[in-house]
Amino acid sequence: MLPAARSLLALATLAAAALAQANPASYPTPGTPAPASTFTAATSGRLVAYYTGEAGGFTNLVGARINGVDGAIGLSNHGSAYGDTFVLGTVSAGDSLVFFIDVDAGSARYYSDPGLNTDGVNHAWAAAYAGDAQVPAGINIAFEDLAGGGDFNYRDHSIVFQITAVPEPATWALLLAGAAGLAAWRRRPTVS
Repeated sequence: MLPAARSLLALATLAAAALAQANPASYPTPGTPAPASTFTAATSGRLVAYYTGEAGGFTNLVGARINGVDGAIGLSNHGSAYGDTFVLGTVSAGDSLVFFIDVDAGSARYYSDPGLNTDGVNHAWAAAYAGDAQVPAGINIAFEDLAGGGDFNYRDHSIVFQITAVPEPATWALLLAGAAGLAAWRRRPTVS
């Protein structure tokens, strides 16, 4: 392939990748606190976070408080790639959800509910997200990781969350039986 053709192919690939990755919108009024948001699980299933970017000066991990209990944390804002996922827990329809960031290995924890924050400030901004090729539609939550709200730009850690269905036990049994049947069929002797 000619060098010019390789360059054009590389440029086209880069442009396609940029179009496929349409990051959620940024907070529209930096410098002012975002309105507080409350979240309730609309369905039952796994609560999945998709990393969508941002990288404040601190290393942050994201987590969820489900019905008042803080769960596992993951998706480092300095080590995750766009679209990486982390299961925050399992929820039932009607569960109360509060999202949080764990700042610099636990030096601070800021919640999407300002009443839980030691500084009383809202550290999260939320907006609907339509989705793209790597991150499905869901709710985008962007965090501010500085005490007192810092610069209120909500650009220090960003995720989209979604609740995905967990297959029923009968569905798992059918899937496993189908896989076992397929494996047995592939191992059958061939006639020459």
